[in-house]
Amino acid sequence: MDLAFNLLLTILLELPVVGFFFVRKKRKNALLVCLLTNLVTWPIINILRLNTEINSDIIAIAVVAAEGAAYWFFLETGFKKGLLMSFVANLLSYILTRIIFIPGDYWQGKPDIIVH
Repeated sequence: MDLAFNLLLTILLELPVVGFFFVRKKRKNALLVCLLTNLVTWPIINILRLNTEINSDIIAIAVVAAEGAAYWFFLETGFKKGLLMSFVANLLSYILTRIIFIPGDYWQGKPDIIVH
């Protein structure tokens, strides 16, 4: 549950940040690329984090570079702009996913609110 919540939080945080960098006409495409990029990088991040001894900060830096390259390639922005978008979006999600933590058993302890 923790991984799913962090993925949801990451997507909800990064989509508006990336969308902010584009005019309305190109925003829809940018949001789609951001969503797909996160859906590709998210499993890779967690496989590396859970199965290797690589420092998570190094993984985060690699993700910024990979997502920046994806934005540059697919959105045809400058490389600096793609890297800047990726850096700002990932920095925000990195900080907030460290601050906001919901334990995995949080949802199990809640009583049913549907009355039969």
